[in-house]
Amino acid sequence: MNILVIGNGFDLAHGLPTKYGDFLQFVKVINQVVEVNNQQDWEAVHWSGLHPEIIRFIIEVVDSKRENWSVVEKWRELIKDNFWFKYFDQCDMHGNENWIDFESEIAQVIESITDRMERDGYNLYSLEPCIKKKYLNEYESKYKVVMKIIDNLTENKNEIRFIDMRNMLEKDLNRLIRALEWYLCEYIDKMEIRMKSNDIDSINADCVLSFNYTNTFSRLYQVKQKIGEKDADLFDYIHGVADINKELEDNNMVLGIDEYLSDDRKNKDVEFIIFKKYYQRIFKGTGCKYKDWTDEIKESRKTTEIGLRDEYPAQIPFQKFTSRHYIYIFGHSLDVTDKDIMKDLILNDNVYTIIYYYNKNDLRTKIANLVKVIGQDELIRRTGGSTKTIEFKLQKDMAKI
Repeated sequence: MNILVIGNGFDLAHGLPTKYGDFLQFVKVINQVVEVNNQQDWEAVHWSGLHPEIIRFIIEVVDSKRENWSVVEKWRELIKDNFWFKYFDQCDMHGNENWIDFESEIAQVIESITDRMERDGYNLYSLEPCIKKKYLNEYESKYKVVMKIIDNLTENKNEIRFIDMRNMLEKDLNRLIRALEWYLCEYIDKMEIRMKSNDIDSINADCVLSFNYTNTFSRLYQVKQKIGEKDADLFDYIHGVADINKELEDNNMVLGIDEYLSDDRKNKDVEFIIFKKYYQRIFKGTGCKYKDWTDEIKESRKTTEIGLRDEYPAQIPFQKFTSRHYIYIFGHSLDVTDKDIMKDLILNDNVYTIIYYYNKNDLRTKIANLVKVIGQDELIRRTGGSTKTIEFKLQKDMAKI
């Protein structure tokens, strides 16, 4: 079985502006377009940093005699007074390409609140107000994030409860995700793709595990379909799929944080569980089809493993297995936030993993991240000698279509 794993770097390699910096810049431009509200006054809009084709899309909407202006106004409702957009803008996150940093900023906000709750002995549902605005000046710098949240709730309230904070952050995160969904559907999915990967074509994938929200793969490539299998069974969009036809409450896109609590707290302190990826995957029903694939991999190795375990107690050489499988990772950072999934795929002796990188800096990052995922000893054992099951491979140049 050939399993292809793709992350946001896959879309970027195909020339699509899917960095979070691209999205945030788009949001700023939409805000300006609505404020200008005059299709002739383009000089008042700061287009810098926005993809030329995205600019063309926006101008076409405004030039269409305002028949599509309602779309722009819907955008405005999603981003108006949204805490997360304000916060990310203050963090000066434009120009970055890794969604991990985006998620790290969300994590910092959530951790600041839980830390403050624990320090002051509150729980989420405490009826008494937790913070009095007149005492804000006494806050140490560590809680500046919490101060920003309070200011965003309302200027009229002198006392705020933690439940008010949590509910506002959840509501605004859902609005942010919906705005991202519109951006991907109305702009990214409609952009012409002018390049293709020879690496992906040569893989001849049986199934695809995608961490993206877009349908870029299916627009350009195909999977090998086995008899009796449907295309839907061969794709696992582990973080959901952007769908413009869904309502906000039906969105299934996962955008959250990794577990940050200690082992003794993570199973009992669940007040902010709604922001965690594993919870969102379950709640939004994105599915875990890759589990069926890894079960097949593990089942297929048993017969060989039993016979050779005495001879190879540490790790059976890949070539000794009668049933061998391949994992191809393209455009994924291997960050620790997806640790459980990556370990389930990679740490099988009958699996050979090829990790594509686009330059030396990317290679350094991927090696460092993989240490966090599988550990130093496993990485050393699996990248050399007779037990080698991991290979780093330079991406080929993209081919023009």
